[in-house]
Amino acid sequence: MVVLLLAAHSVQLADDGTCADGTCADRTCANVVTGTCTNGSPARFRAVVSIGTRGLFLHCSGSGSPTVVLEAGLGAGHSSWRAVQAALVTKTRVCSYDRAGLGQSDIAPTPRTSAEVVDDLHALLAAAAVAPPYVLAGHSFGALHARLYTARYPDTVQGLVLLDPVHEDWWREAAAVLPAPTADESQRLTVFRSYLERDVGDPALNAEQFDIPGSAALLRASGDLGERPLIVVSAARRDILAPGLPRGLEDHLYALFQRTLPQRLLALSTDSTQVVAEQSGHNIPQEQPDLVVAAIGAVVDAVRAEP
Repeated sequence: MVVLLLAAHSVQLADDGTCADGTCADRTCANVVTGTCTNGSPARFRAVVSIGTRGLFLHCSGSGSPTVVLEAGLGAGHSSWRAVQAALVTKTRVCSYDRAGLGQSDIAPTPRTSAEVVDDLHALLAAAAVAPPYVLAGHSFGALHARLYTARYPDTVQGLVLLDPVHEDWWREAAAVLPAPTADESQRLTVFRSYLERDVGDPALNAEQFDIPGSAALLRASGDLGERPLIVVSAARRDILAPGLPRGLEDHLYALFQRTLPQRLLALSTDSTQVVAEQSGHNIPQEQPDLVVAAIGAVVDAVRAEP
C-alpha cells in the first residue's frame, strides 16, 4: 500500500495503483475537484485530509453544483448523515465530515467555539479542493456552525437548511422562564436549573468541550442571511427534554424551542420557509431522512434557479 499526495490530502491506493476503497466503479481514482471518475460517473471520496498540523475526515459523493455540506449535531459525526447523503448523490455533490476529536478526525485544543469549527471546515474544504458555491445543512448545534460559516464566508454560501436548530438564545431564555427555586421542587427541575445556570458554561461537561456561551455571543453578532433561501425544519415530537419537569414549564420550553426561536431564525432571511417533521423528534436526519433530502433538494433547486 502506497500513499498518493494530491492537493494537500492523501488518497489510499492499492499496490496496483487502483483506488483501495473503490471510489470509482471502473477502479480508477476519483477527481476530487470535479467529483467525477475517468468514466464520467460520480466519484466517492473518503479520506483524512490534512489541514496543517491536524487531519479531518471527509466523505464526498455525487456530482453537481452547488455542493451540499452537512454539519452534524453536538458529538455526532459524518455517519449521522448516512441515509441523507446516500439519497442526495443523485441530486448534487454532497460532503459530510467529522469535526475535530470525533470519528476519524484528530483532536484539537479545547475548549472550542463555533469560530474554531468554522476555521477547520473552511481549511478542510480548501485542502480537499471542494469549491463553492455551497448549500449548508446544519442539525441541532450544527446550525450554529452553519450560520457562522455563512457570516464569515458570505460569498461561498448560497442557501441553508437548519434541522431542529439550536438558537443562541435558547439557554438564556429557558433559564429566564424557570420558576423560583423552592425546597420541595422536583429533582428533575433542580437538575435542569443547574444545567442552565452552571453546566452550560463549563465546556468540560459536553461531548466536544464546546464553549456554548462564547459561541452564542458570536452568533448574536453574526448578522442576517440576506436573500439566501432558508428552510428551517422543526421536530413535532417532544424529546429534547428529559421527562419530569412541571407540565406547564415543559409546554413553555417546547414552545420556545420549536416555535418561538425558529421564527427568529426564519426572520434572518427574506426567502425562508418552516417545515414541521411530523413523524420525528430531535434527530430528524435519522428519523425522517426523506424529509431532509426534500428540504435540501428544494434549496439546491432554488439556488440553481437564481440568475
